[in-house]
Amino acid sequence: MTGARQITGRTVLTGMIVFFGVIFAVNGAFVYFALNSWPGLDVENAYRRGIEYNKVLSAANIQASLGWRSRLKVQRMEGSGNQIVVAMQTEAGKPIPELQLTLRLRRPTHEGHDQVAFLKQSAPGIYTGQMQIPMPGMWQAVVRARSAIGETYVMAHDLLIAE
Repeated sequence: MTGARQITGRTVLTGMIVFFGVIFAVNGAFVYFALNSWPGLDVENAYRRGIEYNKVLSAANIQASLGWRSRLKVQRMEGSGNQIVVAMQTEAGKPIPELQLTLRLRRPTHEGHDQVAFLKQSAPGIYTGQMQIPMPGMWQAVVRARSAIGETYVMAHDLLIAE
């Protein structure tokens, strides 16, 4: 056999070193990106919240008995910023006036962009406020309403913010 390449110990050693070198480099890159990217935490103090879950169920039952509903709309304003409009209604569709309303806007996949707005009543059952939404994409908006007699309402809405 002429022209056939002979495999020597040096060739096998070089091949194994290159093979395992590539494996170590790829694993090192994965470890680097895993440690220096989003930590994966969606909820602070998840263990404590799990222990107190019966309180969450009780609050959900009380909220369901109120029969309140919220609708959320985001409108782009001239210049910069966005206007947030939340409509609060009963099951029968009647507006719910005189609530203290806050809106927490968060981006589950990006840390550091959470915002809170205190909304004011602009008409019976209609609450508005302004926010600067820094980037397009999916956002979670949590509406928290409290009546004068202490009734509370919490609802999460998913928002798609377009460019």
